[in-house]
Amino acid sequence: MGSPAAEHAAALAEEMSDAHFGDARLSKRQTKLVQKLAQAPDKSFPSLLSDSELEAAYRFFGNDAVTPAAILAPHVHATLARMEAEPAVLAIHDTTTLSFRSDGQRQGLGRLRSSGQTFFAHFTLAVSGDGTRRPLGVLDLSTHVRDDGTTDNEHDRWGEQVERVAALGAAPHDVVHVMDREGDDYGLFAQLLSAGHRFVIRLAHNRLVEADALGEEAKLEQALAHVQAVAVREVELSPRPAGNRSPQQKRLHPSRAGRLAKLALGSTRVTLRRPRSQPRELPATLSLQVVRVWELEPPPGEAPVEWVLLTSEPVESVEQLTQLVDWYRARWMVEEFFKALKTGCAYEKRQIEDLHGLRNVLALFAPIAWQLLLLRSEARRAPEQPATAVLTPTQLAVLRVFARKPLPENATARDAFLAIAGLGGHLRRNGEPGWQTLGRGYEQLLTLVQGWSAAREVGKI
Repeated sequence: MGSPAAEHAAALAEEMSDAHFGDARLSKRQTKLVQKLAQAPDKSFPSLLSDSELEAAYRFFGNDAVTPAAILAPHVHATLARMEAEPAVLAIHDTTTLSFRSDGQRQGLGRLRSSGQTFFAHFTLAVSGDGTRRPLGVLDLSTHVRDDGTTDNEHDRWGEQVERVAALGAAPHDVVHVMDREGDDYGLFAQLLSAGHRFVIRLAHNRLVEADALGEEAKLEQALAHVQAVAVREVELSPRPAGNRSPQQKRLHPSRAGRLAKLALGSTRVTLRRPRSQPRELPATLSLQVVRVWELEPPPGEAPVEWVLLTSEPVESVEQLTQLVDWYRARWMVEEFFKALKTGCAYEKRQIEDLHGLRNVLALFAPIAWQLLLLRSEARRAPEQPATAVLTPTQLAVLRVFARKPLPENATARDAFLAIAGLGGHLRRNGEPGWQTLGRGYEQLLTLVQGWSAAREVGKI
């Protein structure tokens, strides 16, 4: 299926080769595109494809028979197969804003004053729930367009996506849906409970609860004030630079320096009352477990960390409590996935002129972004595992020759990870490499492997 030079790309292309568009030529075109793009995901289409390939790619993305669901279907099927070996899987839901030039004229996109031309992509990423946080693949993708002043209820999309994921056929008792504060919606809670879905959702609102058996109203923060710490954990908080973020992002996720935080954990059961703004056909009350996580000794001038997590899960032991908190903390993997998509795959730089084509390109790049995330996260999770766990034998042999510093004889995943970043210009004294540097290094490695393999074919190596 291609030279040994592109073993990772070929494997991903094979995974996605079973797409059905009603035309075998389109399925064959997708396989070729994936194999090409996976080898250099941050490169522009014109620099990566020949003139004839470029024309064929644009025809593929613009074809009415080509849809994101059809493009993703083989990868989703492979993701479900990877899930079968897992005792628990986290279905992590989140939305990202995809922004293009404010002076652009792409058809079908919305316009936001702060971001130019945009649309929104809601992903569900499957992650192992065993504590390794191994990314398993993409389960679902939906998109929508919003203009300033929109009033539609976007929470409905979260519930719709949960049901599509459930319809894929994975055992419901093995899947835990994880959401950040955008998932804080009473109607969504009622839907999840009614369908028997497992979930962990961070709350954004100080909701009404029943204060006692007589049903008197109180606020959630009053119930949480009595929660006692039953465990203390030290957690490394990643830095969050101010950057170019929306006012909502800055409000929900204020900038901070990275630090080691001492977090207290406790829980209580509460009965939520239906908000007056919600339809009366929803249950009047919902009984759920609430986990409170709060920072004990925040640095001077820094806002203390506090999470309030609503869950369907029992919390009867310290082990269950800490597992729930770890499941929520795994939500960060979807943020890394978005970075792989936007920076590692340079998605927002793609020169496609309408929403239909952009949605198809997004679906094609989503599995490539997952592959980049898998390579980096495994090198970080288990740095002492053999380098062969993250590289093919050919790639490792080439890296031994061309790395800026010699690789140890028993090279680890961490050694390989830093060597690849070095090919992209990273210096170890500069800290952890970013997505852009890693993307450049990985592209350089694949290029070197291509030359290596070609030389072997003519007998020069």
